Amino acid sequence: MSRASKITLGVTSLLCAATTIGVYLFAEEENDNLKYGPVKDAERMQRRREKELNAKQQANARDFEAQKLLRQQLEASQPLSGEIVEGVDSK
Repeated sequence: MSRASKITLGVTSLLCAATTIGVYLFAEEENDNLKYGPVKDAERMQRRREKELNAKQQANARDFEAQKLLRQQLEASQPLSGEIVEGVDSK
């Protein structure tokens, strides 16, 4: 074989081997991504639930503050004497 044909054969063999290895590594990486996809999705959903929970907790805190303010206003307009009224007149 001539020198040019040997060089061509060597270069094409190297390119073929590099392509094969590259495709193999790409497929392995893709398989790993597919395996960890549900795990990542579960983590994302957990973060989303926590975010929603925090929003619910914040809404509950706002409601609590509103109720506390309303109670203070009602106590100011209707002072409590501490006396228990049973509904039975004791004459």
